[in-house]
Amino acid sequence: MRTPQFLIFRGSTPTLELALPLVPAETDVIYLTLSQMDAPVLELARNGAAAPAGTGSLDLSQEEPGLLLASLTQQDTLRLKAGACRLQLRIRTGEGADTFFPVTGYVGEAQKEGEI
Repeated sequence: MRTPQFLIFRGSTPTLELALPLVPAETDVIYLTLSQMDAPVLELARNGAAAPAGTGSLDLSQEEPGLLLASLTQQDTLRLKAGACRLQLRIRTGEGADTFFPVTGYVGEAQKEGEI
């Protein structure tokens, strides 16, 4: 596995900040997919329908144009297994669609499972 570019823990509620190479319009469709072992585990969507849908949110920062905020819930992070994880963004704008190169991350174990 490559050096992880992000780290989250099972049962946590992280907000991932992703700097985009463009400033999406309010109507642009954005998908964030987290996968493990080459299979999608959860997806967040902005202006679209996610599948398999997470319970978190995907929003643009009000303060910084081009900054995407992916907020995961405990339910989301508990769906992930401890180990390697890949994150990939797909965006559809008025000019077309693009898929970004996946980012490698790691999901850490929780010492005690379940929601708190």
